[in-house]
Amino acid sequence: MIPNLITPGKNLGYKDIFLDFLAGKNPPKHFYLADNLERVAEILDRVTFDREKIAAILRKQNELYGASPKTMENIERLKNPRAVCVLAGQQAGLLGGPLFSIVKMLGILKSARLYEQKLKRPVIPVFWIAGDDHDFDEVNHMFLLNRASEPCEITYPTPPEKELPIAEIYFSDREELSRALDKTRECLGESDFTPELFDLIDRSYTPGDTFVTAFGKITAGLFRDFGLVLFSPGDPEVKRYAIPFFETILNRQDDLHDRIQNTNDAILKAGYHIQVEKKENATHFFYNHDGRKPVMRDGDRFTCGEKTVTRDELLNCLRETPQLFSPDVMTRPVLQSYLFPTLAQKGGPSEIAYLAQINPIFELFGLPAPCHQARPTLTVLEKRFEKQMDEYEISFDDLTGDIEQAVNRVLERSFPEKLENNYATLHKSVKDAFDEFKNTSLEFDASLKKFAEQIYGKIDYNLKAFESKVFAAHKKKSQETRDKIYRLRNAVCPNRGLQERSINITYFIARYGFGIIPFLYEKIDSEQKAHQIIKMSEFV
Repeated sequence: MIPNLITPGKNLGYKDIFLDFLAGKNPPKHFYLADNLERVAEILDRVTFDREKIAAILRKQNELYGASPKTMENIERLKNPRAVCVLAGQQAGLLGGPLFSIVKMLGILKSARLYEQKLKRPVIPVFWIAGDDHDFDEVNHMFLLNRASEPCEITYPTPPEKELPIAEIYFSDREELSRALDKTRECLGESDFTPELFDLIDRSYTPGDTFVTAFGKITAGLFRDFGLVLFSPGDPEVKRYAIPFFETILNRQDDLHDRIQNTNDAILKAGYHIQVEKKENATHFFYNHDGRKPVMRDGDRFTCGEKTVTRDELLNCLRETPQLFSPDVMTRPVLQSYLFPTLAQKGGPSEIAYLAQINPIFELFGLPAPCHQARPTLTVLEKRFEKQMDEYEISFDDLTGDIEQAVNRVLERSFPEKLENNYATLHKSVKDAFDEFKNTSLEFDASLKKFAEQIYGKIDYNLKAFESKVFAAHKKKSQETRDKIYRLRNAVCPNRGLQERSINITYFIARYGFGIIPFLYEKIDSEQKAHQIIKMSEFV
């Protein structure tokens, strides 16, 4: 029987700080300032947010994505002065990116409902599309499983001429976009559900769309009935609103660096790794001039690429062209709390690790740190693979480890019993006959003992070699079984990692329809720290 929950461990690729965080141990617990939802909500009541402004920005963005009335209703609810938000975010990956993007969305939707009941106040699920990021190689591909259950990479390979925020990169290469979508069709094949799926994809991914707008459209289509609110920071109106935030970063550089450095020192002293390494002269924000580049500090002067300016010149540039500025990974979570009354932020293993580094800097901006919580993690287990795991007695840990060990164990169990028994009989009879001859010989000449042991060693070695040859022949004849196990591994741990880190949701929609989204929503436990196995044998 396959368990529904898998205990978190290093076999899942988790680092010590994340595992100790999940276990509620100290010192990791010490690095996260907030662990009480009620207390954070009460503090947020005393912080001023321009809710009308943020709601207007959200309405405009979500209308562009084709959001449902339920989403628009949630945006209106954000105007309530007691409303708070649960946030998660991810880059705008191709066709929605890896499955964990969907898992994050499901997690905040479920948590918002739970926390609203608990706190008796509106809780809005907001998904932050990381449109400021410029890592093109992070978003330009995704994986499906083809009809042979082999990982199939779909790529849009045409990068911009210079490093641009993802929100500014269009699918302008029509030929490559067409090729990527054609390969998606080829890989998924046809089913009762693919016409509607491909219609959504074709409407979302056009040469007139950026990575962010396409991501927003396909996501809004998948979550029409859930009220998920999407947000991209790569909006000029957002940047104008955030001018005071960037001014604080610029004016409090020393305090910012001291707090991050002190926390990093404490993390290292506790025996953990530093997830995000930054240069000492990093300012923790970017400037998009002839490509998005980090702003570096040299005393009271600042450099971006080959351009060097004074603090006042940089401040003037910020106030005149705020759309050119964006936070780095260390200050982005603070910007989230600057824009939204953020009750909780859900993060994966890497996010939780670097969030430990930045909690003390929220205070510099007059903001409470949100509750930083681990997002749910899951594997979708299809019925045929569930049956194979039961049939071959293969565990989830087997699939995350050395698959050859599992293959050999299964093949050992299927080795012809008669042949195995015959070998055991042969081995025993040879040993008994040799021992009898050896003992008689030693009565004649005791000095032959060492020679006799050497001779038997060679006989035993060759008998075992013969057995290995027979077993190798059996393995060769059992290729079908081997292939099934490899396909099983590809489905559960593609690319030798967790399924959610590779496979795109469209694979499951093509097989099961759009109904898999509400199914996953009902099955997922947003507060569960163990890795969840969602069994499609329960899908109706």
